[in-house]
Amino acid sequence: MSPIVTRSAVILIALALGNFAPIAVAQNNEDVMAATGGDENANTGPLHTVTIITPDLAALRKLYETGLGMTVTGPHVVSEAGLATQRRLWGMPDDLGYEVYLFRRPGVEGTVQMRVLVTEKPTPHMRSGWNRKQLGPYGMGFPTIDVYGADEELRALGFERAVPEVEVFQVSAPNGETYPVTEAPFFGPEYLRIIAIGRGGGRPQVGSYNEATGRGGPVYATQIVPDADAMIEFFTTVLDMEVRSDRMWREYEIPFRFSLIHAKGSQTGHTPLVEYEDEFEIPGTGVAPRPPNRGMAIWSYEVKDVDGILARAKAAAVPVHSGPETYESPSLGKHRAVTFLAPNGFMIEVFEPAM
Repeated sequence: MSPIVTRSAVILIALALGNFAPIAVAQNNEDVMAATGGDENANTGPLHTVTIITPDLAALRKLYETGLGMTVTGPHVVSEAGLATQRRLWGMPDDLGYEVYLFRRPGVEGTVQMRVLVTEKPTPHMRSGWNRKQLGPYGMGFPTIDVYGADEELRALGFERAVPEVEVFQVSAPNGETYPVTEAPFFGPEYLRIIAIGRGGGRPQVGSYNEATGRGGPVYATQIVPDADAMIEFFTTVLDMEVRSDRMWREYEIPFRFSLIHAKGSQTGHTPLVEYEDEFEIPGTGVAPRPPNRGMAIWSYEVKDVDGILARAKAAAVPVHSGPETYESPSLGKHRAVTFLAPNGFMIEVFEPAM
């Protein structure tokens, strides 16, 4: 077994620190990841689908299928009418051909589906590297019981770990109790960081996993953002989600704000947002963090009522990017969808199943 790099992680609740404004946090005193109830009338569910755009399907298959055990299907046939609808909703150019593949973990409820658009030619990268301070869509987390075993397997496949050793953090809960979190972060295709993560101390994992294999996910996706308050306002006001935790993480040499956005009542499919102070953040490549550009391009959420989301968006003066439109797709079935742009320009898709 590799030696453990143990650090004394101190996580402090940041209700008002520096230029970070105080916000309301729906928090469980024993575990910031735990559902807090209040989901009876929630419209929006947890993160359902992450869309990745790439010209290099083989690289994604090597990591997510061979290395992380996901199941891949495709290319999936989409009708001409469906393709036209997708192009409008997602802003895909008419002259850019693409095929749709789906990466899933069958039988594990709560796993985020990956929808991969394999383009016929390369498009610009949203990110220029894996630097944790660079703005843009950043990575995904995979709950893992045996993090050290996953680490060995991924390194054997040729993937580079993002840190010298597997890391173990002692994390503080709001009530003062501590528990270990073990992480093995890796550099993945399209400059996305992929984290095999395990929680100890009797805590539930960060999301659903297969008990037979000890592997799951992805169960969350994260971004480095320039203004966490604006993003939080969008997710809570338009999508009616909740902030489960809003803290300063002081584990690294440069502290950062770490905000956990959850669907009300959910235990998985969350979306962490990371914000560095302006003097430390690194700009992205200058291209918009959405289709047709390479990388993590869309987060999709299933909702009970698209019209309810549209009403909330109108009340908040948030414009619709495209839609609503009803069509059938291999990733979401027959559904009614609308797309928005979050304050950082990232694309958010909400959909409701249609009969």
